[in-house]
Formats: sequence, C-alpha cells, structure tokens
Amino acid sequence: MRFFSLFLIFFSASVFADFPEEQGEINFLQVHKTPESDSSLGNRFIVRLDGDMSDDTCGGGQWTGYLTSEAGAAQYSMLLSSVMAGKKVKIEGNSNVICEGTSTLIRNIYLVF
Repeated sequence: MRFFSLFLIFFSASVFADFPEEQGEINFLQVHKTPESDSSLGNRFIVRLDGDMSDDTCGGGQWTGYLTSEAGAAQYSMLLSSVMAGKKVKIEGNSNVICEGTSTLIRNIYLVF
C-alpha cells in the first residue's frame, strides 16, 4: 500500500507540474481574425504578459484563446477586466503544449491578488 501511495504522489506531481505558465500584468491584448477566413471560425485573442513563460515551445512568448467558444469568450472577458482593474493574472497552458502559430493555447486563467 505504501508503494502505491508513493507512486500516486510521484505520478500526480509529474502530470500536473509539466505545463507552461506565466504570471504578470497584461501588456498586449489583441482580437485576431485569420486573414483568409470569411467566417467567425478563426476569431481568437492574443495576449502577452510582462512575466516569463515557463515553457515557450511555440516560440512567440504569447498566449491565445478562441472567441468562438463560451470558455474562450469567458477567458477574454476575464483578461479584459483584469486590464481595466490593473490586476495581475496567471495563465496556464496544457501539458501537451498546443500551438496556434507562435502562440500557446490557454487552458486556465487566474486573477492574482
């Protein structure tokens, strides 16, 4: 039983500790439409923070989310309100980094107090 418990602790730590993240104030926020798209399918937002990204596999030092989903619209709303309030945020990506161009796809956003 002790071995199993230790296995779960180490497995959990490796699963949850290996994802890109960054904390800081937003210094760039853009609503982006794919140039060749005539529909809303390519609508997304791009954001940069003044912190250091822990894993910039995508190479752009920036994050992105889609405005075409409810979750993405909520993320954009949270980012916009944090800019207006002058608050820091923490952004996390997925453990299997998903790139959209040179931007890392956002998984979670936290408001930092």
